[in-house]
Amino acid sequence: MKSKNLVSLSVAAVFAVLSVTGLLIYLGQGNHTIDHTHAWFGVLFFGAAVFHIINNWSSIKGYSVSRRTNSVQRELIIPSLITVVFVVGIAADWPVFKDLANAGKKAFGRSKPKKEALSQTTVDSIARRLIADHDKVDAQSIRFDTTAVLGENVIVAQGTASHAKPDTTTFRFTDVLSLEGNQWKIVAGQTGPR
Repeated sequence: MKSKNLVSLSVAAVFAVLSVTGLLIYLGQGNHTIDHTHAWFGVLFFGAAVFHIINNWSSIKGYSVSRRTNSVQRELIIPSLITVVFVVGIAADWPVFKDLANAGKKAFGRSKPKKEALSQTTVDSIARRLIADHDKVDAQSIRFDTTAVLGENVIVAQGTASHAKPDTTTFRFTDVLSLEGNQWKIVAGQTGPR
């Protein structure tokens, strides 16, 4: 078995898988399996490319440097410049590269259903119900100073409330509510005198 043939064919096989998975990811069709396959085949491609360069060093040197003049060949300068332009353009997030990077996903990607934002009435209702149950207060006696949605699954509520009869002392509260599964729960809270 010839090592040059093995390395060259390995590079070709790994490149084929890397190209297909990369195209799927670019078009927004990636998933866990495709992403991980692409990542691992990228590592394999790097290793195979190193062996390919080692096995073909004399040819690569001949392509890059003129034997007669001992100067760099144009064939090396052009790919090097293209590589530098792309690396800098991508790193600097130049508009052309930014638009090109997202064009495939925009055209062919699966769109995620957008979660509707909770209305203020819904937020107040969730907070009122949980605070009434948690602090054993009369739901009619809760007054909110602020209720705010943080992110998609967190509500912060601040205000005053009073306990149900016979003890009708009024207190201030700050509660953090979180959506866990399909159920809202109070995950942190603080109460104090009014």
